[in-house]
Amino acid sequence: MKNRKGLYILQTLAGIALIIVGGFVLNSEEMNMVSGLFIGIGSACTALGVGWFIQSLVIPEDRMKQMKKQKAVELVDERSIRVRERTGYMTGKIMDYVFLGFILILGFMGVDKLIIIIAALMLVIKFILVICFSSYYFKEM
Repeated sequence: MKNRKGLYILQTLAGIALIIVGGFVLNSEEMNMVSGLFIGIGSACTALGVGWFIQSLVIPEDRMKQMKKQKAVELVDERSIRVRERTGYMTGKIMDYVFLGFILILGFMGVDKLIIIIAALMLVIKFILVICFSSYYFKEM
């Protein structure tokens, strides 16, 4: 466990180093995209390193092993699978309406028609995928 804590600290320090390099060293106009990439990856590494380090301090190792065993059981539990399936279905259904509203707002804002067409095409692709997967699973089950 101590070795993992060291790795989490090392990950945090590497993330901070990437943020510093991206923010202060690569600040020329030509390196703008690379700078943003360094800052983004550094922020993610720092946040994950700090989070995992705090988790390793708060949760004892035996409790962590118990939680992993419980999670492994829940992954194959039929009730959990059904809950995840229904949750995904309802989320997708609601997001269809949200995305449709987003497309309408883009149209009212006067955004370029190509962007609106691409957004609408994404919605059409989603509906095509729903039809294809529904057909596939009806045949399989």
